[in-house]
Amino acid sequence: MKRRTFFEQLIKLTAITGISAITVAGIFPELFVLRRKSKKIVFGKKDEVFIDAPYVVKKVDDLTLIIKKDGDGTFTAFSTACTHGGCPVEWAESDQKFFCRCHGGVFDANGRPISGPPKKPLNQYPVRERIQTQELFVYIGNEDS
Repeated sequence: MKRRTFFEQLIKLTAITGISAITVAGIFPELFVLRRKSKKIVFGKKDEVFIDAPYVVKKVDDLTLIIKKDGDGTFTAFSTACTHGGCPVEWAESDQKFFCRCHGGVFDANGRPISGPPKKPLNQYPVRERIQTQELFVYIGNEDS
């Protein structure tokens, strides 16, 4: 085989391989995406968690959550990181609002901004209940894992 023919064949093979890889990536994008592992956080039994107050603050690693029990018996977990500057927010039960002391941000009971500089709502995580044990838990990250 001549050198010229060899390089022509090599270029064709490289082009076909590249086009095939792009096609596969378009059809199956999940093969090329790194998945984060989700972390399951167990709060405890619902009767034991909400004894003194209708909300609980739970710190796990570098994440702090406020878990609220709503009037209809549902539970919601909110990240305490303000969406404006990342400062910690606090839940004021008397006002039914989240307050950020850094820049004066105020969020309603559903985590939506109502005043101050924040434009995005607080990050929420659905709280689930294991029926058999009545444990409350939440997944942080991908829920597919």
